[in-house]
Amino acid sequence: MNCMWCESNQIIEATKDCYWILPDGLASVQILQVPALSCKNCGLYLTDEINHEIDFALYTRNLPARKNGILYKELINAPYKTTF
Repeated sequence: MNCMWCESNQIIEATKDCYWILPDGLASVQILQVPALSCKNCGLYLTDEINHEIDFALYTRNLPARKNGILYKELINAPYKTTF
């Protein structure tokens, strides 16, 4: 696997804690232990795939009420919202 920015092959899998704006735009949530890549040249970053996965999960999953932070795995495994 190569870095998506500099094409270096000196990257390792890591995790990163991130803040994400909720879909309503009124609040944010801290997502902990998000899978990331660490490049010796570019630093720590999330892939486009992980970004998309988090955005999709925030729109479609039920988040625990009144919780400022959630583990990435908890978010991805949270139950889907009922729309009807």
